[in-house]
Amino acid sequence: MAQYLLLKHIEVQNANAIAGLTYGFPAITHFLGFAHALSRQLPDAMGLRLGGVTVVSHKNNVHARQPTGWGDYVFALTRNPVNAKGETASINEEGRMNMQISLLIEVEGLIAGDKAAAAQLIAAVKDLAPQRRLAGGQILTIGEIELLADASMQKKALRRLMPGFVLCDRHDYLAQHHQQLLQHNAQASLFDAWCEFAMLTYQAVADNESAPDDDNQPVSAQWQRVKKTEPGYFVPIMTGYRAISPCYAAGEVANVRDPEVPVSFVEAAYSVGEWRSVHRITDIDEACWRYHGEHPWYLARVTTATHAEPIEPDVVPTTDDDTDFDPDFL
Repeated sequence: MAQYLLLKHIEVQNANAIAGLTYGFPAITHFLGFAHALSRQLPDAMGLRLGGVTVVSHKNNVHARQPTGWGDYVFALTRNPVNAKGETASINEEGRMNMQISLLIEVEGLIAGDKAAAAQLIAAVKDLAPQRRLAGGQILTIGEIELLADASMQKKALRRLMPGFVLCDRHDYLAQHHQQLLQHNAQASLFDAWCEFAMLTYQAVADNESAPDDDNQPVSAQWQRVKKTEPGYFVPIMTGYRAISPCYAAGEVANVRDPEVPVSFVEAAYSVGEWRSVHRITDIDEACWRYHGEHPWYLARVTTATHAEPIEPDVVPTTDDDTDFDPDFL
């Protein structure tokens, strides 16, 4: 039986709201990285490891504004100090957000019923967690930290996390929706299917089935919303990386962060997630994200979700020398 460490109602300010091509919530890789960093800082004598993570969102507020009072929103950016010439320093646009979340982190290596080890783990996390950044933001407070050692405790903890929404893996829906698009448009790409999870699509439906003799003659029609493949609150998300180069030996590539390890160039990998209310989750493992690495993929996935193999990007030869260009990595 898996055991989980509950970090309840974590208040985070200035977290990163941009994840690759998406915005509005940090990438799932941020939370797995947070758990991994905590795991590395635990005392070796404890012999414990923190693994998968279930993310529950309670509140979030993206720092955005409407410059004209209506229309499109833009990120509310900070003003940096002036440069040496007294001029306004140039900045890169950074999307920020405040959020309140809860994390359920899988604990490996802890003997069930060992109260002394559980108390030592909780004390260590209480000390280490506030010192770290979460999704690039500062942790202000953590409401409660406790160990959920059995199914009964885990079920009660889920109820106490309401109201809240859990981010679930819906990788299989992306493949289904792509196949649905191909039935109407043979040129539809995976990128087209993925983008449709971030948009509302409408189509015109003629009021009657009789077509006019003249193609230029107007036809009365009603605009109707096109339903998605499955019902639910689906969102495009970033879930990991895919290698786009060979794996180079340590020291072969200049100016890397750590010259003592092998290096590979990668691009972000995307999938589809679903926000589900906590009351619809019966088992924490249903939404527990874990890393799965199999070259060239390094992905965060939910083990219990229905999965096929990762979908390879669309590759279109565009040059005379047969160089492959991948439109999904723009």
